[in-house]
Amino acid sequence: MSAQLEEVGRTADAIRSDIETAFVRGLATSSKGDRRGLEARTEEWERVGAHHVATRLRAALRAADADTKDAATKFLSAYTSLHAFERVLSLEAARGAWATYRASRDDDEDQEPTKKEPPAESPAALPPPLEDPKGAVELLGELTKLVEDLVRTGLTSASQATRTRLDHAFKEASRRKLLRLGASLRYVNEEIGRFLADDGTFAARRYSFFLHRSWLLAKGTHFAIGKKDARLVGSLTLGVASAPKPVGALEVVTLGVQKRATAAACSFDFRLRVVKSARASLVGQALVYSLVFARKAGVPPEAYLHLPQPQKFAPKVLVAKSKVSITEAAVLEDGRGGGRLVLGPKSTVTGGADYDAWSSHYTWDPDGAAARVDKHAPSPLDLAVEMQEEVILEEWALGPAPDGGLLILIPGLSFSVTLPSGEEGQRLKKTLETAAKKKKNRPSLLGAVHYEFGQLVLAPISLLDADGPEHILLSDENINLSALLGSLNLGG
Repeated sequence: MSAQLEEVGRTADAIRSDIETAFVRGLATSSKGDRRGLEARTEEWERVGAHHVATRLRAALRAADADTKDAATKFLSAYTSLHAFERVLSLEAARGAWATYRASRDDDEDQEPTKKEPPAESPAALPPPLEDPKGAVELLGELTKLVEDLVRTGLTSASQATRTRLDHAFKEASRRKLLRLGASLRYVNEEIGRFLADDGTFAARRYSFFLHRSWLLAKGTHFAIGKKDARLVGSLTLGVASAPKPVGALEVVTLGVQKRATAAACSFDFRLRVVKSARASLVGQALVYSLVFARKAGVPPEAYLHLPQPQKFAPKVLVAKSKVSITEAAVLEDGRGGGRLVLGPKSTVTGGADYDAWSSHYTWDPDGAAARVDKHAPSPLDLAVEMQEEVILEEWALGPAPDGGLLILIPGLSFSVTLPSGEEGQRLKKTLETAAKKKKNRPSLLGAVHYEFGQLVLAPISLLDADGPEHILLSDENINLSALLGSLNLGG
C-alpha cells in the first residue's frame, strides 16, 4: 500500500507542477498545446477513478481551451481539490507508516500495541468581530478578482505596477486584521519581485501556493462573513489562536540547527531542550527559536550568526556545546509541552558552562506523532510543515530511493531525505554516508519529518553522540567578522 500511495503522490506532484506552470505562464497567453501534460495526467486519473480531482481538472481544461471568463476560477478550484487530496493522501500514508513502525517495535519488545492520545486541546476563545464587515466583504471581492486576473494573465505581463497594487492590498488586508490573507499576499508579491528581477531566486511552487492560498482565504472569509460564523472568520483571518506565555528565566541547550538559505534570505531554527526552569513542566521539553535574515550576495549564511541581535547577543552562542541562560522569555505553546521560544526587548541570552548530560535528551515520541496524525482533520489551507515532527533515530541506515534520491531507513520505517542543492547537498550526503558506515558508536540522527505527496520526508539536522551534537548543516568556514560588519555597513 505504501508504494501505491507514493506512486499516486508522484502523479499528484506532477499535476501540481503542471498547474504551477499554467499560473506562471497565464491562461490567456498559453495554448492548448502548453497544457498537453496536464491533459494526459487528467486522462490518467479519469481512468483510475480519481473522479473528484479529475472532474475539477477536466472542467478547468475545458474552460481554458474555450477562454471562458471563469477559467481562472476553475483552475484555482482544481488546485484546491488537488491540495486537499494530497493532504488526505499524505496523512493516510503517515498513518500506515506509523502503524507499521509501532507494530514492528511492539513485536521487538514483545508487548501489546499501545495507542497514545494527544493532549486534549482547550477550546479557543471566540475572536473579536471585524470592525467593518461590509468593507471587508468589498475588499475580499476585489482581492479574489486580483488573484484571478493574475492567473489569467500570468507573470509575463506583471510589472512594478502589479507589485504596487499587491502591496496596497497587503496593507489594507492587514489594517482590517485579515492577517493570514495579508501574509499570503506579501509572499506572492515577494515572488513576483524575484520573477521581475530574473536573478534565479523565483520559485514557481511558492508563488502558486500562496497565490492560491490568498484566493482561498479571500473566498472562505467572504463566505464566513456572509454566514455570520465568527469562529470561522477568526480562524481564517487571525490564524494563531494564542499569545506567547511568559515563562521567566530558562537554561537551554541546543541539539541541532536547521538552516535554510536562498540567494535573498537565510533562516535558522535552533532545536533546544530546556534543562532548567522554575516551571517544572518545561524541564526536558523541546523549544524552537527561529531567526530570519535578508541575505547579501557573497555573504555565507553562517556569518549572520555572528551579528548582534536587539537583545545584545550573537546567535552563535546557541551553537556551542554549553548551557545558555535566557531571561524574560516567553513560549508560544504547541500543545505538546513545548513550543516556540519568543524573546522580547528586555530578554537576555548568555552563554554558560559546558554541558555533559546530552544523552538524556536523545529521545522522541513516535506514539505522539502517530496520535497527532490520527487526530488531524486535513484542510485545503494546510501547510505540510505544520505537522512537522522531531525524530531522533538510533538504528539508521542509508538506501537508494526509487526516484534516484536518498532514503533513511530504520526498522519498520523509511524516510525520503531532503538535501540542499549544489555543493552543500553533496557535502551533507557525504557526511551522512560517513556516519552510516560506522559499525561502532554510530551517532544518532536528529531530523525534522513532515508528510507530503504520500511520503514521510526527513530533513537531517544534526548527529548526536555522548559528547553532544554535530551541526551538520553549518559550514565550519572561518568568518572574518571585521570584513563582514564592514560589508553589511554595521561598523566595528
